[in-house]
Amino acid sequence: MCAVLRFADSWSWWALLWAPLLVLALGATVYEWQLLARSRWRMAPVEWGLLAVSHLGLAAALAAVWLGAH
Repeated sequence: MCAVLRFADSWSWWALLWAPLLVLALGATVYEWQLLARSRWRMAPVEWGLLAVSHLGLAAALAAVWLGAH
C-alpha cells in the first residue's frame, strides 16, 4: 500500500485516513435514525426538529469541506 501511495498525491493520504471514519459516522447515523423511527412517538416535535437541524448542519459541514477540497 505504501508503494501505491508514494506515487499518489496528498489527497490519497487524507482519503485513506478519513474514509473509514466517514463510513463509521454514516453507519452510526443510519442506525440512529432506524432506532428513532421505531420509538418516534417518544420524542417531542421540538426534539425531532433539533435532530433534523443537527443532521442538516452535519451534511452542510461535510459539503463545505468537500467543496473546499476540490
